[in-house]
Amino acid sequence: MPLAPGGTVHKHEFGGSCVLAIDPGTNIGPYKVMHSLGAGGMGEVYLARDTRLGRKIALKFLSAEFTKDEERVRRFQQEARAASALNHPNLITIFEIGEVESVHFIATEFIEGVTLRQRIAPSRMSISEICEVAIQVASALAAAHAAGITHRDIKPENIMVRPDGVVKVLDFGLAKLTESPDASATDPNAITKRVVETDPGVVMGTVS
Repeated sequence: MPLAPGGTVHKHEFGGSCVLAIDPGTNIGPYKVMHSLGAGGMGEVYLARDTRLGRKIALKFLSAEFTKDEERVRRFQQEARAASALNHPNLITIFEIGEVESVHFIATEFIEGVTLRQRIAPSRMSISEICEVAIQVASALAAAHAAGITHRDIKPENIMVRPDGVVKVLDFGLAKLTESPDASATDPNAITKRVVETDPGVVMGTVS
C-alpha cells in the first residue's frame, strides 16, 4: 500500500528500534492519521479515522526489528488473520493488516478507556472489580485457545478497561514476532504441528 499524498513520514529511534513518526493529516490508504497514542518496543500507535466508514481506529506500526525476518512476518500475518476471525466481546477487533513503505501495520478498533496498568496505579481495585476483570480476560483467552490461538504476552498494558466496565484484550499474536526463528521452516513434519515450538529456556513476552 503506497503512502497517499498530504502528509509526512519520518523514521526515528525508540529503544533501539526504528519506528515511523507520522504527521497528523497523513493519509495511509483509507486511513487519515489524527495523532500519536504512544510508542513502545513493538512500534508506534496512532489514532486515525477510516474515511470510508467515518469511524475512529487505532493504527499500530511495527518496528522494523520485528518485521525484517520474512518467516516471522509470515507467521505473524497468519496469526493476525486467525485473530481477526475471532468474534468475542472481550477481544480487540482487527480490521486489517497491511504494509506501507516497507513498514507493517495493523488497523484495529479504537477503544476508549484506560489500560489495566493505569487503572491500578492510583488506587486499589475492589475484590468484585478484580474478579470481573479476571473473568472477562479468562473468557477472551478461552475463546482464543479454543481457536488454537495463544496470546503469550498477557500483562496490564495489554488489557483495556472501558468506562462501562467492558474489558478488552489487546495485541493478540504480536508476541510471536519476538520469537527467534525455529526449525519449523525446514522440519518435514512441521505441517502436522499445530503449535509453533520455541527454544528451551527462551522467555517469551514481557519478563516483568
